[in-house]
This record gives sequence, C-alpha cells and structure tokens, in this order.
Amino acid sequence: MDIDRTLVCLLLTVLLVAILPNIEAEISSFQINATDHKTDCFERGINIICFKKFLQPVAETLNDTSSSNFLNALLRKINSESDTAAKSRHRRKAVKVLVRRELRAGPYETNFLRYALAVRRLKNHFGIRPDMSTYDIIANIHTGSTREHKGPAFFSWHRIYLLLYEAALQSVFGRDVTVPYWDSSLDEAMGNRQARTILFSNKYFGTPFGEVTEGFFADLPGVKIRRNIGATAALIPKNGIAAVLTRTSHSQIVRRDQRRYYWEGYHDRVHRWVDGTMASGTIAAFDPIFWCHHAFVDYVWELFRKRFSNAPADYPLDFEEHPPEGQMRFNSYKYRPNPPITNRKGYRNKYARLRRYAPAPSCQNLCSNSQDLYCNGMRDICVSLERVNGETFAQDVAAFPAFDVPQGPDITTLQGIQQAILQDIPAGMPLNLFDVDEIDPNTRGLSVFDV
Repeated sequence: MDIDRTLVCLLLTVLLVAILPNIEAEISSFQINATDHKTDCFERGINIICFKKFLQPVAETLNDTSSSNFLNALLRKINSESDTAAKSRHRRKAVKVLVRRELRAGPYETNFLRYALAVRRLKNHFGIRPDMSTYDIIANIHTGSTREHKGPAFFSWHRIYLLLYEAALQSVFGRDVTVPYWDSSLDEAMGNRQARTILFSNKYFGTPFGEVTEGFFADLPGVKIRRNIGATAALIPKNGIAAVLTRTSHSQIVRRDQRRYYWEGYHDRVHRWVDGTMASGTIAAFDPIFWCHHAFVDYVWELFRKRFSNAPADYPLDFEEHPPEGQMRFNSYKYRPNPPITNRKGYRNKYARLRRYAPAPSCQNLCSNSQDLYCNGMRDICVSLERVNGETFAQDVAAFPAFDVPQGPDITTLQGIQQAILQDIPAGMPLNLFDVDEIDPNTRGLSVFDV
C-alpha cells in the first residue's frame, strides 16, 4: 500500500512539473485591458477598438478570455441593434433591416461574392488570438451537443449563432454583409444530376470531392475543408418544405418520430449530403457552406413562425435538454451570453426582425434574376444550372444529353479523407463520420446527422 502511494505521489509530481510551465505561459500570454463599457460603442459600427473596450479583468485565468470577450462584444452589438429596432418600431420610424438572399440571386457581386470575400478576410484575421483566425474562433463554438440540437432550442440557438457570425463578418468587412441562404431544393430538383450543381464550382464553394483546393475557400489558414457531395443522404425536397409549413405549432415540427414534419431532420440530411467536414457536428461550421445552409433553415423557420400569431410564445416544454429558461451556451469557451439569452427568448420577434429574407427564387420572380438558375416551365420551379469543366449550361435541362451521376472518389481516397478529417477533431470525441448504416431508405438519411 505504501509503495502504491509513493508511486502516485511521484506521478503527480512529474505531471505538475510538466504542466505548470505551460499553464503559466498561457496565463502570461493574455493581454487584459479593463475599461468601462460605453453603450454607444457600436453606433459607428463594430471594430477592434470596441472589442478592447469590453475586455474585463480575468476572473478564471485558464479561460480563453480574449475570445470570450470578443463574443460578448458581438452579443452586445446584436442586443443593441434589436433594442434600437424595437424602439424605432414603437416610434414608427424606419430602420434599415439587412436582407439575406438566396446565394445565387443577382447581382452576384453584392450577394455571394461579397460574402465569399468577407469569409476570406475573417479567415485571415488574427486580431483576437494570434494562434487562431477569428473565423475559427466562431466556428469552434459549434460543438454538436444536444443543447444545440434535437429539440426546440435548435432554432433559437442557431439563430443567435448566425447573428454572431454575421456580426464578426461585419467587423472586418463592413456593416452591410450578410450570409446568403442556400435553398438546397433548387439543387434537389436536378434529380440524378444533383452532384453536378454549379454550387461546387469555383464561382461558389469550389471543390466537391476531397480537400478543397479550388475556389474562394482553398488554401486558407486553419482547419482544412473536405467534402464528398452526394455520396449519402439527400437534399431538401420542395414537398418536404411544404409539409413542414402545413403545421401550426412548434411541437409538431421538433419531434423526431414525426419525420415528415421534423424540420431539423431535413436539415440533418443536407449535412450528410455534403459530407466530409459538414458531416461532423464538431467541425461542420468550418465549411462556409454551413452558414448558408443554416440561413435557409432559419428562413423556413421564419416562414413557419409567420403562420400563427403566438409563435414567439409557442415554445415546446417537454424537452429535458432544452428547457425554456435554460441559458444558451457557447461551450468551447465556457461562455454564456452577457446579458444571458434563454432558449425561449431566442423565439422572440426582437431577434427575428433583425433580418429580412428575400423570397426564394421562383419562376414568378424570374429565379431572383440569377444567371445560375433557370425556370423549368413544365414544373414551374427554378432549378440550378450544372458545372461542366468550370463552365455552365445555359439551355433548358431537357436539351441536355444524359449524364451519369458522379460516383465520387474510390474507397481508398474516401478513407484518406476520413483520416484527414479525424486529425482535425479533438481526441476522444465519439464520431461515426462515414457510417451510413442508419440511413432510412424511405427518407434517404433524414436524421443521420446525429449531433
């Protein structure tokens, strides 16, 4: 017994000697500025000076204080904007509301191109942490935990998360930048040509298979992006959206056993369809398409909310992991919003009114004046154009010759992609990135993005 105790003491001593210098170095690396909070800081737009005004003396020195205070600053900006909008509404004063458009909607230069350039700048911004880009700070928040998913807080948590991300983009690229939404039903309508969508050309998101080495998001610092589009699951069909919008209470669209109306389940399948980085809840947000997908999820939720007057108060109560008064957390930094936002508060109109959505492309609105969508007159819907060696077709799909559906990489390449992704995920994280055994053949992976 004495020998065992001696061994334990020796092991503890060795560990302390090895760890303490690293802890001291981490603590000394933080630069803390204590200044008073000024409520007018963001009237001139958010910037690094405003961030510094919010840095407070460190209470728990092992926390990532710079990132936490940065996120706090973004939350203050969002709350300030929502309060200003509410006051203007009561005074019947017009206030500018930013608009999110489908990412292929025209004009390209002020829609997707602006978003892509803002992402590149945020990925190359190291003003908060010298060892991590500001984009990666935001992306690291998404942990895939059940506090963010599998229940009614899924909607409110991701709405606030989107606003945080946009605030970060605006901090480096200007106050008018927004996240364009990805209406994946436009690509689902391509049938067996979905994997040829123009979205995965250099004009938009770049490389469709393997590591992203082409387009705006190639060769950026931080976590590398990988994809394997169309290998599993499916995109969102228009009749699925229509089914969700027939419901009249949130409790009808948040239950996994009601798959036809389970909006989060439709969201899940798109993560699996893109695959690679997007298939893991831990690192999904590192692919810039993540945000465009979630903007569309938020858009359809907003359409749903507008169907009944008591939507802000209609928070389902029988979800243990998603209590209505539970505070939203951004787990990576042991961080809670200050002032706190509860799951139920995220349903309020004050946050919904911070953004407007341009209507989804339709034949009636000329497919949002997009050069990359066309109106299929027989079906009366807009459909995405295809990519062909970096170019696109301009004719109707009926005039195209038959193409085989791309099969993607062989199994050896796929295993290499899997191993590369696993290197980016924290050790000990239980993941099953490429296992498709759970896919229901009737729903084509409706809820396999199990995060």
